Amino acid sequence: MDRKPLFDPNFNADRAEAGDPYPFDTAVTGLVEITDGPIEFTPVPRLRKRRNGWTPETQRAFIDALALCGCVSQAARAVGKAPKSAYRLLQSEGAESFAGAWDQAIARGIDNLRMTALDRALNGAWVPVVRRGRLVRFEHRKSDRLAIALLSGRKACIADNRERASSRRKYRMKLEAEKKAKAEDQRRREQLWAEHQAILEQDEQDRQNRVCRTSPRIRSL
Repeated sequence: MDRKPLFDPNFNADRAEAGDPYPFDTAVTGLVEITDGPIEFTPVPRLRKRRNGWTPETQRAFIDALALCGCVSQAARAVGKAPKSAYRLLQSEGAESFAGAWDQAIARGIDNLRMTALDRALNGAWVPVVRRGRLVRFEHRKSDRLAIALLSGRKACIADNRERASSRRKYRMKLEAEKKAKAEDQRRREQLWAEHQAILEQDEQDRQNRVCRTSPRIRSL
């Protein structure tokens, strides 16, 4: 069976031939090794220096907040920024080091959330009991559902879905480079075609001029 891409430029024929059920080139995902100590990185250079912009101090504060909560939207709001603005910063030129710090911060944040959830599942937590809109008492409860979720082996799934900002950035850059290469190739093809057509038109014009110069004279009777 000939497996061909359905208008997908990321189709990989070699992977399809090898029997891959999903033969498409995608961003590389996977777990990030958690390290100790502060997360060091080179801030993304900005063309314009604004007090309310993504200054180096704001970028470091964002990474610190991200390492605590593991959530991009909460970390962005913690430094007074919108999540979309953080993702645009990630796509900026010179954001390679920042993307690596983003990966490490997400890994630490998810690990912190997992440890907190594990503590609540094992030791329980105080839960308020409200009846008819009034606080009645606090009860110490354990969450079996939370324990089951932690034991379900979905750590890799969480990491695959939320980590590897660096690989996603490289993948987007790869697609942009391929797009530019295709556009440049198309431009060269059109330029060569235009030059070819100009040569043909010039040859036709020269041929007509030669015919006009060598036309036979009409003899007088």
